[in-house]
Amino acid sequence: MASTRPVPPTYLDRLRSDLELIEEDYVRILADSEIRNINPNRGSDMTFVAATKWGWVPSSLELEASRMELLGRLRQWEPLLRLLFPHPTPEVTKRLDVNLGLLVRWLERPRDRTIPSSTEVATERIRDAVATLRQLGDLLPADPWAVRLVVDTNVLLDDPDVTIFTSLFGKRYMVHLMPAVLRELDDTKRAGRNPELREAAKKADRRLKGMRTNGDMRLGVRVAGDVHATFEHIESKGEGLPNWLDLDVPDDRLLASTLLLQSRHPGSAVYVASGDINLQTKLAAVGLPFVEAP
Repeated sequence: MASTRPVPPTYLDRLRSDLELIEEDYVRILADSEIRNINPNRGSDMTFVAATKWGWVPSSLELEASRMELLGRLRQWEPLLRLLFPHPTPEVTKRLDVNLGLLVRWLERPRDRTIPSSTEVATERIRDAVATLRQLGDLLPADPWAVRLVVDTNVLLDDPDVTIFTSLFGKRYMVHLMPAVLRELDDTKRAGRNPELREAAKKADRRLKGMRTNGDMRLGVRVAGDVHATFEHIESKGEGLPNWLDLDVPDDRLLASTLLLQSRHPGSAVYVASGDINLQTKLAAVGLPFVEAP
Protein backbone atom coordinates (compact mmCIF):
# COMPACT_ATOMS: atom_id res chain seq x y z
CA MET A 1 0.00 0.00 0.00
CA ALA A 2 1.34 3.42 -0.88
CA SER A 3 1.95 5.93 1.87
CA THR A 4 -0.89 8.36 2.51
CA ARG A 5 1.49 10.96 3.89
CA PRO A 6 4.75 12.15 2.39
CA VAL A 7 7.95 10.90 4.00
CA PRO A 8 11.15 12.96 4.12
CA PRO A 9 14.07 12.29 1.76
CA THR A 10 16.21 9.28 2.60
CA TYR A 11 19.77 9.48 3.91
CA LEU A 12 21.13 8.86 0.39
CA ASP A 13 18.76 11.45 -1.10
CA ARG A 14 19.98 14.03 1.41
CA LEU A 15 23.62 13.23 0.65
CA ARG A 16 23.00 13.70 -3.05
CA SER A 17 21.12 16.96 -2.47
CA ASP A 18 23.94 18.29 -0.30
CA LEU A 19 26.47 17.23 -2.95
CA GLU A 20 24.52 19.21 -5.54
CA LEU A 21 24.77 22.32 -3.37
CA ILE A 22 28.48 21.68 -2.82
CA GLU A 23 28.97 21.47 -6.59
CA GLU A 24 27.10 24.73 -7.20
CA ASP A 25 29.20 26.63 -4.66
CA TYR A 26 32.39 24.99 -5.90
CA VAL A 27 31.71 26.17 -9.46
CA ARG A 28 31.12 29.71 -8.20
CA ILE A 29 34.44 29.63 -6.35
CA LEU A 30 36.26 28.47 -9.47
CA ALA A 31 34.59 31.22 -11.50
CA ASP A 32 36.14 33.75 -9.10
CA SER A 33 39.55 32.03 -9.17
CA GLU A 34 42.51 32.39 -11.51
CA ILE A 35 45.26 30.02 -12.64
CA ARG A 36 48.65 31.20 -13.83
CA ASN A 37 51.72 29.60 -15.40
CA ILE A 38 54.37 29.00 -12.72
CA ASN A 39 56.59 26.66 -14.73
CA PRO A 40 60.21 27.44 -13.67
CA ASN A 41 61.48 25.95 -16.96
CA ARG A 42 59.78 28.62 -19.03
CA GLY A 43 62.46 30.94 -20.40
CA SER A 44 65.15 29.34 -18.22
CA ASP A 45 68.46 27.78 -19.22
CA MET A 46 68.04 25.29 -16.37
CA THR A 47 65.69 22.31 -16.38
CA PHE A 48 63.70 21.40 -13.29
CA VAL A 49 62.48 17.81 -13.49
CA ALA A 50 58.81 17.22 -12.61
CA ALA A 51 58.26 20.93 -12.17
CA THR A 52 54.75 22.20 -11.43
CA LYS A 53 53.42 24.10 -14.45
CA TRP A 54 50.27 25.77 -13.15
CA GLY A 55 49.27 27.37 -9.86
CA TRP A 56 46.41 29.22 -8.24
CA VAL A 57 46.55 33.01 -8.11
CA PRO A 58 46.28 34.08 -4.42
CA SER A 59 42.67 34.52 -3.35
CA SER A 60 41.02 37.71 -2.23
CA LEU A 61 39.86 37.77 1.39
CA GLU A 62 36.27 37.12 0.26
CA LEU A 63 37.28 34.18 -1.92
CA GLU A 64 39.44 32.75 0.87
CA ALA A 65 36.45 32.89 3.22
CA SER A 66 34.27 31.11 0.66
CA ARG A 67 36.88 28.38 0.22
CA MET A 68 37.12 27.80 3.97
CA GLU A 69 33.35 27.67 4.39
CA LEU A 70 32.92 25.12 1.60
CA LEU A 71 35.90 23.10 2.84
CA GLY A 72 34.23 22.81 6.23
CA ARG A 73 30.98 21.59 4.68
CA LEU A 74 32.83 19.10 2.49
CA ARG A 75 34.73 17.68 5.47
CA GLN A 76 31.46 17.22 7.36
CA TRP A 77 29.82 15.58 4.34
CA GLU A 78 32.64 13.17 3.46
CA PRO A 79 32.39 10.80 6.47
CA LEU A 80 28.62 10.62 6.05
CA LEU A 81 29.11 9.36 2.50
CA ARG A 82 31.79 6.89 3.53
CA LEU A 83 29.40 5.37 6.10
CA LEU A 84 27.47 3.88 3.19
CA PHE A 85 30.57 1.93 2.11
CA PRO A 86 31.81 0.15 5.25
CA HIS A 87 33.43 -2.62 3.18
CA PRO A 88 34.42 -1.02 -0.12
CA THR A 89 36.23 -2.92 -2.85
CA PRO A 90 39.62 -1.50 -3.90
CA GLU A 91 37.93 0.06 -6.94
CA VAL A 92 35.33 1.86 -4.82
CA THR A 93 37.98 2.97 -2.32
CA LYS A 94 40.00 4.46 -5.18
CA ARG A 95 36.99 6.34 -6.55
CA LEU A 96 36.20 7.74 -3.11
CA ASP A 97 39.77 8.72 -2.33
CA VAL A 98 40.64 10.20 -5.72
CA ASN A 99 37.50 12.29 -6.19
CA LEU A 100 37.07 13.43 -2.59
CA GLY A 101 40.80 14.17 -2.48
CA LEU A 102 40.51 16.38 -5.56
CA LEU A 103 37.59 18.34 -4.09
CA VAL A 104 39.49 18.96 -0.85
CA ARG A 105 42.85 19.71 -2.48
CA TRP A 106 41.56 22.39 -4.85
CA LEU A 107 39.97 24.19 -1.92
CA GLU A 108 43.08 23.96 0.25
CA ARG A 109 45.29 24.84 -2.77
CA PRO A 110 48.77 23.62 -1.93
CA ARG A 111 51.38 23.48 -4.69
CA ASP A 112 49.92 20.75 -6.84
CA ARG A 113 50.83 19.15 -10.17
CA THR A 114 47.16 18.30 -10.89
CA ILE A 115 46.15 21.94 -11.43
CA PRO A 116 45.07 22.38 -15.07
CA SER A 117 45.79 25.31 -17.37
CA SER A 118 42.47 27.11 -16.85
CA THR A 119 39.57 27.39 -14.44
CA GLU A 120 37.27 26.18 -17.22
CA VAL A 121 39.12 22.86 -17.34
CA ALA A 122 39.17 22.76 -13.53
CA THR A 123 35.39 23.22 -13.48
CA GLU A 124 34.87 20.28 -15.83
CA ARG A 125 37.09 18.08 -13.67
CA ILE A 126 35.16 19.03 -10.54
CA ARG A 127 31.87 18.27 -12.28
CA ASP A 128 33.25 14.86 -13.31
CA ALA A 129 34.38 14.16 -9.73
CA VAL A 130 30.96 15.07 -8.36
CA ALA A 131 29.23 12.90 -10.97
CA THR A 132 31.38 9.94 -9.99
CA LEU A 133 30.58 10.40 -6.29
CA ARG A 134 26.88 10.71 -7.05
CA GLN A 135 26.92 7.51 -9.12
CA LEU A 136 28.49 5.54 -6.28
CA GLY A 137 25.03 5.47 -4.70
CA ASP A 138 23.91 3.19 -7.53
CA LEU A 139 26.32 0.52 -6.23
CA LEU A 140 24.54 0.10 -2.89
CA PRO A 141 23.21 -3.46 -2.50
CA ALA A 142 19.53 -4.27 -2.47
CA ASP A 143 18.14 -4.81 1.02
CA PRO A 144 15.41 -7.30 2.01
CA TRP A 145 13.80 -4.45 3.97
CA ALA A 146 13.34 -1.33 1.86
CA VAL A 147 12.38 0.60 5.01
CA ARG A 148 13.87 0.27 8.48
CA LEU A 149 12.46 2.32 11.36
CA VAL A 150 14.15 3.31 14.62
CA VAL A 151 11.62 4.27 17.30
CA ASP A 152 12.57 6.76 20.01
CA THR A 153 11.59 6.39 23.66
CA ASN A 154 9.08 9.26 23.62
CA VAL A 155 7.13 7.57 20.81
CA LEU A 156 6.96 4.27 22.69
CA LEU A 157 5.79 6.04 25.84
CA ASP A 158 2.95 7.66 23.91
CA ASP A 159 2.00 4.46 22.06
CA PRO A 160 4.05 1.24 22.09
CA ASP A 161 2.25 -0.07 18.98
CA VAL A 162 5.00 -0.03 16.34
CA THR A 163 2.51 -0.83 13.56
CA ILE A 164 1.00 2.66 13.60
CA PHE A 165 3.43 3.85 10.91
CA THR A 166 1.82 1.90 8.05
CA SER A 167 0.17 5.13 6.87
CA LEU A 168 3.67 6.46 6.26
CA PHE A 169 5.63 3.44 5.06
CA GLY A 170 3.07 0.96 3.84
CA LYS A 171 2.46 -2.46 5.31
CA ARG A 172 6.04 -3.76 5.24
CA TYR A 173 8.93 -2.42 7.32
CA MET A 174 11.39 -3.53 10.01
CA VAL A 175 11.41 -1.78 13.40
CA HIS A 176 14.77 -1.58 15.19
CA LEU A 177 14.66 -1.15 18.97
CA MET A 178 18.01 0.38 19.93
CA PRO A 179 19.95 -0.20 23.17
CA ALA A 180 19.80 3.49 24.11
CA VAL A 181 16.00 3.42 23.84
CA LEU A 182 15.59 0.17 25.76
CA ARG A 183 17.89 1.46 28.50
CA GLU A 184 16.02 4.77 28.76
CA LEU A 185 12.69 2.93 28.84
CA ASP A 186 13.94 0.73 31.66
CA ASP A 187 15.22 3.74 33.62
CA THR A 188 11.87 5.53 33.18
CA LYS A 189 9.98 2.45 34.35
CA ARG A 190 11.92 2.53 37.62
CA ALA A 191 12.50 6.24 38.22
CA GLY A 192 10.19 8.26 35.99
CA ARG A 193 9.41 11.76 37.18
CA ASN A 194 5.73 10.94 37.86
CA PRO A 195 3.48 7.86 38.23
CA GLU A 196 1.86 8.37 34.81
CA LEU A 197 5.24 8.29 33.05
CA ARG A 198 6.36 5.23 34.98
CA GLU A 199 3.15 3.45 34.09
CA ALA A 200 3.55 4.36 30.40
CA ALA A 201 7.08 2.93 30.49
CA LYS A 202 5.84 -0.28 32.11
CA LYS A 203 3.13 -0.60 29.44
CA ALA A 204 5.67 -0.16 26.67
CA ASP A 205 8.03 -2.61 28.35
CA ARG A 206 5.31 -5.27 28.56
CA ARG A 207 4.38 -4.71 24.92
CA LEU A 208 7.96 -5.08 23.72
CA LYS A 209 8.68 -8.12 25.88
CA GLY A 210 5.52 -9.71 24.54
CA MET A 211 7.06 -9.68 21.06
CA ARG A 212 9.56 -12.30 22.20
CA THR A 213 6.85 -14.95 22.09
CA ASN A 214 6.79 -14.52 18.30
CA GLY A 215 10.35 -15.77 17.77
CA ASP A 216 13.99 -14.72 17.98
CA MET A 217 14.08 -10.94 18.45
CA ARG A 218 17.70 -10.83 17.30
CA LEU A 219 16.61 -11.94 13.83
CA GLY A 220 13.35 -10.01 13.72
CA VAL A 221 9.86 -11.22 14.57
CA ARG A 222 6.49 -10.51 13.04
CA VAL A 223 4.49 -7.96 15.04
CA ALA A 224 1.40 -7.73 12.83
CA GLY A 225 0.79 -7.97 9.12
CA ASP A 226 4.19 -7.59 7.51
CA VAL A 227 5.61 -5.28 10.19
CA HIS A 228 8.54 -6.91 11.95
CA ALA A 229 10.73 -5.83 14.87
CA THR A 230 14.16 -6.64 16.22
CA PHE A 231 16.11 -5.82 19.38
CA GLU A 232 19.53 -4.35 18.59
CA HIS A 233 22.44 -5.02 20.94
CA ILE A 234 25.33 -3.26 19.19
CA GLU A 235 26.12 0.38 19.95
CA SER A 236 28.45 2.61 17.99
CA LYS A 237 31.81 3.52 19.51
CA GLY A 238 31.96 6.74 17.50
CA GLU A 239 34.38 5.68 14.75
CA GLY A 240 33.86 7.68 11.58
CA LEU A 241 31.05 9.72 13.12
CA PRO A 242 30.72 13.50 13.61
CA ASN A 243 33.11 14.60 16.35
CA TRP A 244 30.43 16.67 18.09
CA LEU A 245 28.55 13.56 19.21
CA ASP A 246 28.76 12.93 22.95
CA LEU A 247 28.09 9.24 23.52
CA ASP A 248 27.34 9.91 27.19
CA VAL A 249 24.16 11.66 26.03
CA PRO A 250 21.21 9.31 25.25
CA ASP A 251 20.11 11.25 22.15
CA ASP A 252 23.64 11.17 20.75
CA ARG A 253 23.97 7.44 21.45
CA LEU A 254 20.71 6.82 19.60
CA LEU A 255 21.86 8.97 16.68
CA ALA A 256 25.23 7.20 16.53
CA SER A 257 23.56 3.79 16.63
CA THR A 258 21.20 4.80 13.85
CA LEU A 259 24.11 5.92 11.68
CA LEU A 260 25.71 2.54 12.36
CA LEU A 261 22.45 0.85 11.35
CA GLN A 262 22.37 2.85 8.10
CA SER A 263 25.99 1.85 7.49
CA ARG A 264 25.18 -1.83 8.05
CA HIS A 265 22.17 -1.61 5.71
CA PRO A 266 23.22 0.93 3.06
CA GLY A 267 20.60 -0.24 0.58
CA SER A 268 17.73 0.40 3.00
CA ALA A 269 15.99 3.67 3.81
CA VAL A 270 16.43 4.17 7.57
CA TYR A 271 14.05 6.53 9.38
CA VAL A 272 13.75 7.63 13.00
CA ALA A 273 10.38 8.14 14.67
CA SER A 274 10.71 10.84 17.32
CA GLY A 275 8.85 13.86 18.61
CA ASP A 276 11.94 15.16 20.43
CA ILE A 277 12.88 18.47 18.80
CA ASN A 278 16.47 18.30 20.06
CA LEU A 279 16.98 14.85 18.57
CA GLN A 280 15.23 15.92 15.37
CA THR A 281 17.69 18.82 15.05
CA LYS A 282 20.66 16.51 15.44
CA LEU A 283 19.21 13.99 12.98
CA ALA A 284 18.78 16.76 10.41
CA ALA A 285 22.41 17.78 10.92
CA VAL A 286 23.63 14.37 9.73
CA GLY A 287 20.97 13.86 7.08
CA LEU A 288 19.01 11.11 8.84
CA PRO A 289 15.28 11.46 8.08
CA PHE A 290 12.80 11.57 10.95
CA VAL A 291 9.03 11.27 11.22
CA GLU A 292 6.51 11.76 13.99
CA ALA A 293 3.82 9.30 14.98
CA PRO A 294 0.66 9.62 12.87
